[in-house]
Amino acid sequence: MGSLIIGYGNELRGDDGAGLAAARLLAESLGEEVEVVSCRQLTPELSEAASRAELLLFLDAAAEAPGEVRVREIPAEATGAAPAFTHHLTPGQLLHLAQSLYGRAPRAFLITIGGESFDLADELSPTAQTALPAVIAACRLLLSRQFIFPTNT
Repeated sequence: MGSLIIGYGNELRGDDGAGLAAARLLAESLGEEVEVVSCRQLTPELSEAASRAELLLFLDAAAEAPGEVRVREIPAEATGAAPAFTHHLTPGQLLHLAQSLYGRAPRAFLITIGGESFDLADELSPTAQTALPAVIAACRLLLSRQFIFPTNT
């Protein structure tokens, strides 16, 4: 597998669905070399697919900086074990699980979209909607592998 994109969140909580919305837009426009997954939360079951990817992009909403798109690398070595008795993982915990169970974790980035409203709603706020093109552009740049982030070696 080449690249994997995982968009997650709750589309019934307004801007919390921004990662899902971005994943849907990317799934419509990217080729078959990129697998796109949409889900409510990160679960251990995703670790197998993560271990096969060369590059993994996580797409999620953030509760700060409305409308701002932030990109940060998630280092596999800086993760912790998954909390006991839960199916919900952080991106770092998912990478740790992929490394532990399958012997490898891909280079990974978390792209967050600052949300404005997380109230009960089945659509994004205008602020989050406006940020989606920047998320798509960031994903395309990372997928092209022509970015300036230093490699963790």
